Amino acid sequence: MEARKSSKLGLVSGVYIPVCLNIMSILMFLRFGLILGQVGFVGIVGLLVTAYCVDLLTTLSLSAIASNGEVKGGGAYYLISRSLGPEFGGSIGILFFLAQALNTAMNIVGLLDCIRLNVGAAFPQEYWEIYGLQSAALLLCTGMCLLGSATFSKASNLLLVILTVAVASIPLSALFKTPFIDEDVGVIYTGIDLNTLARNFLPNSDDKVYLGLATFRNLFGILFPATSGIFAGAAMSGDLKNPSKAIPKGTLWAMLTTFIVYFIVILSMACTISRDSLLSNANIVSLTNLSAPLILAGECAVTLFSALMGIIGSAKLFQALAKDKLLPGLSIFGRGTKKNDEPILAILLTYAIAQAALLADLNRIATFISMGYQACILCAYIITVFMITQY
Repeated sequence: MEARKSSKLGLVSGVYIPVCLNIMSILMFLRFGLILGQVGFVGIVGLLVTAYCVDLLTTLSLSAIASNGEVKGGGAYYLISRSLGPEFGGSIGILFFLAQALNTAMNIVGLLDCIRLNVGAAFPQEYWEIYGLQSAALLLCTGMCLLGSATFSKASNLLLVILTVAVASIPLSALFKTPFIDEDVGVIYTGIDLNTLARNFLPNSDDKVYLGLATFRNLFGILFPATSGIFAGAAMSGDLKNPSKAIPKGTLWAMLTTFIVYFIVILSMACTISRDSLLSNANIVSLTNLSAPLILAGECAVTLFSALMGIIGSAKLFQALAKDKLLPGLSIFGRGTKKNDEPILAILLTYAIAQAALLADLNRIATFISMGYQACILCAYIITVFMITQY
């Protein structure tokens, strides 16, 4: 029993680091430039603040639920089902499970997109060749998850170091990189320039890509998954020493950290890169950085972690759901290993769903993820209101 207790994760390793890494999405590298180019600095900050307000309310709701009693494995599903009942929680749990599985696929697609954009013409261009590489990457991530939560935690610490260095290089590039124009790839990099910020400050109403409220609505569906990693800590609830305290504190500190990082990255891009460059090149962060290989390393780190988190988090959720025996034929997925109750069968199910989702593109997967997460968020609000009325 002592050995088992010592293997449990603390606030930093079990909640803060996973939530930071899960929030720091590949969308920051591949889609923030596009969103900034379409709606300007004010527009993307407005979308970001809106997304974080939703996340903050959700985190406060989860914190109230988590601190209201014993928290076991199953993450958000366990918290919801034990508050509103297994039947209601089960329907939301399945939807949230699918959203997390799709999040795995989105990050695998993003990983190969990053490599393709950096390698260029030497990278395979055929659809099925790329799908084969995506399948190999997904299989690698699944294999790592099968090794257990301890291996996952050790890997996350290394990936956090790589990502931190890569993200720090973005504002440093804004300060120290020499302005340049590269007509071959359509990049105009001005360095820190208030005129560039002024031109990127507001949406360009003359541009055909800006359609007012419709544009904001569509872009919010793409951006929201870049902030929805707040459930990563709750997903590890069964592996935490003190989940009732670790989940609220770790998640809130991770949210504050990532919001500051996102704001600095967006400001750095808005001050240094022309609007046309932002709109025309998805790899603009790498092209305007002091070290393109460093950005690629950061992109690989964030996608690998999020893919790992998507697999292990959704598998633990589905394992908890299967143990409640809400649907016939699913109880087999509630089984785990004898040593640490690792959800082997649930991991394999998640792998199968993510494998099928790899057939879709990045934007489409991101939109489906938004729908699943927002449904779970709505449930957290309902539970909080219910708890308040009870008192």
